[in-house]
Amino acid sequence: MEDMRIILPDPGTIAAAAMEIHTSLDGQVAILRLVGRLTVGEEPGALKKATADAVVGGATTVVLDLSQVPYIDSTRLGELITAHVTVSRQGGRLVLAGATPRITDLLTVAGLEGIFEMFPSIDAARAGLKN
Repeated sequence: MEDMRIILPDPGTIAAAAMEIHTSLDGQVAILRLVGRLTVGEEPGALKKATADAVVGGATTVVLDLSQVPYIDSTRLGELITAHVTVSRQGGRLVLAGATPRITDLLTVAGLEGIFEMFPSIDAARAGLKN
């Protein structure tokens, strides 16, 4: 009988590769901190659901913190647009904070830089939202 071994990936590797969304609410401002790559392999609709949940929870402004997102593919770029539409339809505002140069370049190439209000950091977004 042949020796069969099942080799499973390191659980730490899987967790690090998966996108995570951490949500906090500061008054009527929801901050969604995204961590990891936003690619087609990730759970579809997670960003839309998190955004919709924030609005239902009372947020009038949603800040997407992209400072820990090294890469977004075209499929998930569509989810950013969907999140923007979700918030806008409720009379709210969605802004991006901490986008890396790679993500900023992607938005520019896609012709979306004028669609999203962008801030260099969460602190800058908070300050800009008060004005």
